[in-house]
Amino acid sequence: TSSKSYGIPYYNWSDEAGEHCAIGLKGHVMTTAFPEQYSDWRKTDLTELISAELIKVPTQKSVVKAVRKEAKGAKSLVIATDYDREGELIGLEALEQVLDVNPKLKDTVKRAQYSALTRAEVDRSFDNLAELSMPLAKAGEARQDIDLIWGATLTRFISLATGRLGNQFLSVGRVQSPTLALIVERELERRAHKPEPYWELFAAFKHPEGEVVAHHKTDKFWKAEEAEAALKGTKSPGKVTKVEAKKQTRKPPAPFNTTSFTGAAAAIGVLPAQAMRVAESLYMDGFISYPRTDNTVYPDSLPVRELLKSLAQVPAFSAAKDVAERDKLSPTRGKKQTTDHPPIYPTQALDPKIIGDSQKRKIYELVVARFLATFSDSSVSESTRVDIEAGTEDYFIRGIRLVKPGFLAVYPYSRRADEEIPKFEEGQELEFAKDPWLDAKETKPPTRIGQGKLIEMMEERGLGTKATRHSIIQSLYDRGYIHDNPAQPTETGIAMVKALGEFAHRIATPDMTAELENDMDLIAGGDRSKEQVVDHSRDLLHEAYEALEKNKEKLAETLWEGMNQDRILGPCQKCAAAGRVNEDESPKMLRIIRAKKSGKRFVGCQGYPECDQTYGIPQRGELIGLDEVCTICGKAPRLKVTGGRRPWNLCLNQECPSMEEMRAKREERAKAAAEKKKKAKSTKKGKNAKTDEAKADKSDEESEGDDSVEESGTKVGAKE
Repeated sequence: TSSKSYGIPYYNWSDEAGEHCAIGLKGHVMTTAFPEQYSDWRKTDLTELISAELIKVPTQKSVVKAVRKEAKGAKSLVIATDYDREGELIGLEALEQVLDVNPKLKDTVKRAQYSALTRAEVDRSFDNLAELSMPLAKAGEARQDIDLIWGATLTRFISLATGRLGNQFLSVGRVQSPTLALIVERELERRAHKPEPYWELFAAFKHPEGEVVAHHKTDKFWKAEEAEAALKGTKSPGKVTKVEAKKQTRKPPAPFNTTSFTGAAAAIGVLPAQAMRVAESLYMDGFISYPRTDNTVYPDSLPVRELLKSLAQVPAFSAAKDVAERDKLSPTRGKKQTTDHPPIYPTQALDPKIIGDSQKRKIYELVVARFLATFSDSSVSESTRVDIEAGTEDYFIRGIRLVKPGFLAVYPYSRRADEEIPKFEEGQELEFAKDPWLDAKETKPPTRIGQGKLIEMMEERGLGTKATRHSIIQSLYDRGYIHDNPAQPTETGIAMVKALGEFAHRIATPDMTAELENDMDLIAGGDRSKEQVVDHSRDLLHEAYEALEKNKEKLAETLWEGMNQDRILGPCQKCAAAGRVNEDESPKMLRIIRAKKSGKRFVGCQGYPECDQTYGIPQRGELIGLDEVCTICGKAPRLKVTGGRRPWNLCLNQECPSMEEMRAKREERAKAAAEKKKKAKSTKKGKNAKTDEAKADKSDEESEGDDSVEESGTKVGAKE
């Protein structure tokens, strides 16, 4: 039977062992916090904050009350949270509440350790109950304490130094800042890049099977005269001087851990934060194993043959049949082997067509494909190179042909397009199909970092954990430090890294964070206490804070310079039409302004009062200038708005056709909400009717608040 305690559901049942009760915890039961006297940012001495004793407060009071109430009459206790540091800590938080009301349970506490929500796995875990790991729990607790102390101290310092308080505060974090530094360093490399011209030389030859294009043996000509000389020396006919074919073997990939999974998901268009949300949902549905793992080696206990046989019954995964029928199954092995969770694998075979959500379907198919690939053969391709002599110059043609698909038959995500070429023979002569030509090009700057690659870089440098990396990246987006994917830093983000790098260098580098991560691993291994590690982190933070305090004004100036640049959105079209420019002949610019009296923000021209051009903008979310004029109307700049349910682009011109479309959508939502309220009034009476009406109002407000623009007191829809 199911019941509720303080609104929290719990379940009762009986068997030969007696009466049982199960209750869910909904994540962390308690969280770390500072005492109330440190809540006022302006009145708190930050050196005291660093050393302050921390307290525990409930994350949801109803959960704590329910656990305490149901524990009073219990005779034994089993903790069945996720089996990792976070899960162990959540179990410890619940245990402390239970023992506070029922101390007699202390000697009865057991731990169920499982990695998949399947009947077999859960039964196995309860048949083999273990002990709660205090070292793992304390390692998780240390991370919680350290992240709070560092995040609160640095965020308060930076926000107070720049005057950015309230919803506009500037966040700084122990892991967040070094991660941002990786993105900024790449951007600065791009900006420092100076394009160099070079030339590539090509020749097209006639072949009985069609025209073929060859590349000069010199990859790039850095001098125009050398390229011209090679072009001049190229004569018809060309003569095949060598044909060489080589076999290339690619081993199948290792099993998925969290890092490789999020990277693969990003490659198919599902960003890491969303991929983890989807994977967690599939795990809760019992379709895949626990998605937070460092492990890349399947344990011997995993029933892989049974899984392969069940997958083979699904038409979409029929290729699993050949694998399942092998006499010996030899899966690939990665470099990391742990004992907490296995790699990510499908725990249940189902037809992906029945999964309604398209992203869930894509992720499930990806996990199944990777699982099948790890039991498959290597792929074999043939690379053919043909050398051609044409006059005094040498050219080559290269082609690739897949000979044996191997794992690529079940894991097409790694498959490259074949570039097959016709058959050539040594001594064969080839006439020009057309005159040879030069392509003039320039060197490109290094590419920006995609989210999948960024997670790999974080892992290599010891930044964050498998459970936190995707959320750390998301927080950089939410705070307006980066935008787009691959990640591009805003000027504020660049200024933050520059300021920290100049005045507190270690905060902006992975070294100190990696050192603390290693300390937490020592706690998990029982080689160091939580108190030792947290105290060490406080000492490191005191050093960093002293350096920042000495350079407070210079740091604030650096940050304000970046923030001011982010406020500039582009030239004012009204001033441009009137021929108005600044004294240095530069165009008058539009910028984001916050009104002193109302505190509301809007876009205005720096040429005020001569120019009174203004635009309404959203009052919530981070605003990022896109350095472009709207391609639809061509009359105003465009903005990206982040921090809501999803980023969206906004044209400042309210008469833009794109804005009219958004207004129409908003009016449709308003009409639907009004109909819902009307229906609620006509179908219910009294309190129930009012409740439904209030819900309709709230739903309308939420949809409106995410995409509204204030202009002269009027809200206008502007969502894209």
